[in-house]
Amino acid sequence: MEKVNNILSIDLEDWRHIHYLQTDQNVPERILENTEKILEVLSSYNTNATFFVLGEIVENYPSLIKKIIKEGHEIAFHTWNHTPLWDHNIDSFRSELVSFKKLMKRKFNTIISGFRAPVFSLNKKTSWAIKTLRDEKYIYDSSIFPIYNPVYGTPNAPIYPYYINESNVSVKHRNGLIELPLLTYSLLGLKIPTAGGIYLRFLPEFLIHRALKKYNKKGYPGVIYLHPREIDAYTPSLNLPFYKKILFTYNNGKTLARLERMLKNFSFDTAISYIESNKCEI
Repeated sequence: MEKVNNILSIDLEDWRHIHYLQTDQNVPERILENTEKILEVLSSYNTNATFFVLGEIVENYPSLIKKIIKEGHEIAFHTWNHTPLWDHNIDSFRSELVSFKKLMKRKFNTIISGFRAPVFSLNKKTSWAIKTLRDEKYIYDSSIFPIYNPVYGTPNAPIYPYYINESNVSVKHRNGLIELPLLTYSLLGLKIPTAGGIYLRFLPEFLIHRALKKYNKKGYPGVIYLHPREIDAYTPSLNLPFYKKILFTYNNGKTLARLERMLKNFSFDTAISYIESNKCEI
C-alpha cells in the first residue's frame, strides 16, 4: 500500500490568545522561542507543516513568518486576532480574509489557500463562513471537529476529507470548499478526539498512533494540530479557574517529545500538498 502523508498543522498563536483568558491580563510573549523549537524538530525530521497564522502575528513577527516560509512550510489563515466565527459577521470576516491575503502577498509574495476557525467555531450556525471563504477564493478549510464537545464540534460530520457546503456542514457535497476534518478514533461506539493539541497532551500516545494507522490503512490522512504554547514547559501565570489551568498546561513539558515520536513513526506534510495530490479523490 502506498504511504499516506498525514497533515500536521500548527495554530500559530501565543498564551494571550487562549479563548478563556481575561483580556486585561498581561501574559509574556513566548511565541518566538516556542515556534523555533517546533521548527527545529520539523527540520530534523524533514517534515513540512501548515501554519494557521493570526494576522496580528504576521504584523508583529514578520521575521518569524519569513523563516517559516523559507523552510518550506505552508501559511494559512486563523483570523486576525483569534476571534471565533460566532463573534464575527459576514462583513467583518470577509474584511479579514481579504486583508490577510493582501498582507501575505505584499510582504512575502505568498498565496493563501486555507483557513481554520479559532475554537473550531465552524458549525451549523456559522456555516455562512463557507460561502464567504469560497467567494474569496480560499480552497480549503480545516475547522470541523467531528466530535461532541460542550464548546465546539460537529459530531455527525464526515471524518475524512470532503466537500463542504453552507447548506449542511455535516453532509458530503459534490463540489465546493474542501474540508479537512480533525482526527478522531472510534472505540466501543464512542468517537474520541485524537487530533493533537489538548488530546496529544492528555491521551495515551498509543491511542493517537492507532487512530493515524487506521486512517492511513484506508488511504486517508489524519489531521493533527498543535499550538506553540503547548510545548512550553515554562508556563506563565494564567488568570483562569484551576481546572482550565490544567487544560492548558498539563504535560506541556512532554509535548515536544511526543511530537518527535509521532514524526518518527508517521509521515506528515502540508494541507495544500495533500489537496494538490488527492483533489480528484475527495
